[in-house]
Amino acid sequence: MNHFGELLYTGKTDNNKNGFVFVLSGIMFLIVANFIYAKTFALVVGGLFTLFGLYLLLFKRSEEFFIYENAIVLNHKGQEVSIPKEQISHIEYQEIKARRSLIVNYYPVLVLSDQKKVLLNKVFNSSVNQDFKKVLESYI
Repeated sequence: MNHFGELLYTGKTDNNKNGFVFVLSGIMFLIVANFIYAKTFALVVGGLFTLFGLYLLLFKRSEEFFIYENAIVLNHKGQEVSIPKEQISHIEYQEIKARRSLIVNYYPVLVLSDQKKVLLNKVFNSSVNQDFKKVLESYI
């Protein structure tokens, strides 16, 4: 991979976090079901949460991406896709603000020269993933 230049950043997308949260909350429901009156409801909800979390972990795995000097390489569904730096016209930031949160999250969107858009599913904000933000801002 030396033909892409020096490696500037390597990371994974944010898909695995949701799977872990669903599995842990499902397990908590299953444990709490032993101590409450509505056992069946808690068992069903816990089982559904756990199954959905396992689905996210097994089938919606996080994907790796690498930012090199001359290209951005994405591992998408087992295939390696490289986007040369010359093809990227600019980078837009998709703003997402969660309810009841003062912090605004941003997802970078690569706009290619043929006006196609590629979402990098890696969030950054004022306190998280600042090194990723710095690499993106200096990239173009």
